[in-house]
Amino acid sequence: MAFTPFLTRLYGPEAFGVSAAFTAVMSIITPLATLGYATAIVIPEGDKEAAAIARLSILCALILAPISLLAVHLGQPWIAILTGLQDTPQILYLIPLSLIITAFLSVANQSAIRKGLFKAKARAYVESALGTNLGKLGGGLVAPSGLVLILLTQAGQMLNLFMQLLRVPRQGVLKPSNWIGVRGVGEAAKAQRDFAVYRMPQSIIRAMAMGLPVIVLTALFGSAEAGQYSLTLLILGAPAMLLGDSVGEVFYPKITRAITGNKPKAQVLIVKAIAVLGLVGVATFGLIVIFGDVLVPWLFGAEWGRAGEYSQWVAVWMTAMLATRPAVASMPALELQSVLLLYEIVVTAARAAALYVGFLFGDDLVSIAIFSLINVAGYVGLSAVVLFKAYRRNSEVLNV
Repeated sequence: MAFTPFLTRLYGPEAFGVSAAFTAVMSIITPLATLGYATAIVIPEGDKEAAAIARLSILCALILAPISLLAVHLGQPWIAILTGLQDTPQILYLIPLSLIITAFLSVANQSAIRKGLFKAKARAYVESALGTNLGKLGGGLVAPSGLVLILLTQAGQMLNLFMQLLRVPRQGVLKPSNWIGVRGVGEAAKAQRDFAVYRMPQSIIRAMAMGLPVIVLTALFGSAEAGQYSLTLLILGAPAMLLGDSVGEVFYPKITRAITGNKPKAQVLIVKAIAVLGLVGVATFGLIVIFGDVLVPWLFGAEWGRAGEYSQWVAVWMTAMLATRPAVASMPALELQSVLLLYEIVVTAARAAALYVGFLFGDDLVSIAIFSLINVAGYVGLSAVVLFKAYRRNSEVLNV
């Protein structure tokens, strides 16, 4: 966040738009890296089972990487046109490498979460973010382009993985050598199949939905508009993801133990977490909702005025997303992954319709406004389903 006002004055909206288009593609295919299995590392009681899930996750990536390379080679022209990367189509060949890096980083992250090593994980992230943004600052002084932003972002993921491995004890599920091999992967795949059947498709659909504005804005309005939106998502998504992921990573194992251990009133934990994060969201994004059209161009440069108008609507969406993070984190333990998949399908269709309505009006701001409100409504409905399920489960426990 501290670097962004400098970067926006070095890289224009077009460069941010190109980078955002590549990021949208990567976010859609990233869940394929481990087929969703990496998220299950925190669930088993023993490290032996957790290490088997880690091996399964890495094996999935090693199989899928060459498949993605073939897909990029055969579909490069079409993919480049769709994402606005016609000038640098060769950057698409980074996709297979990125899948492998993402798989290892996901396994490292989930292993650290399992062991409660949040401080080591956070330090590695901060150090890699600092190194990446220093690189972007230097690159912007020499050759400010979307290609430079993409390359440095990929390098930052590798740095994050390296720094995290340096900070955690290399033993049990945290030992990288235990991530390689096929021992126990069959049993792990069967035991945690819900993550591949439900969580992975849900993650892909969700990523497609989140990437829709970038792709649609690029295709229908131009890369500059996509760049304006990407800045909005960057400055508002960063605190939302930081707070949401931090709380979610701590809350996920806690609520999982409460639910799987049949402890009563698990729904009380969810309600309290939603209430606290809701208040944090209002405090964090309230000023942007009211004054975003003035604050954003003042902070990041006059050419980012449209991003300020986007931010007023996106801030409402981010507040809802942050508040409902505990509800989403509770869904695997409540066995609601199929509901989450259905939710993503329905809401994604509504999001696409919202963007199309804006296109019919010929106004990109209308697209973003309706898109944001659809997200808010979806999060509210999802939270209601989770709380109802938690209440039902609590009633069953008390009756027993």
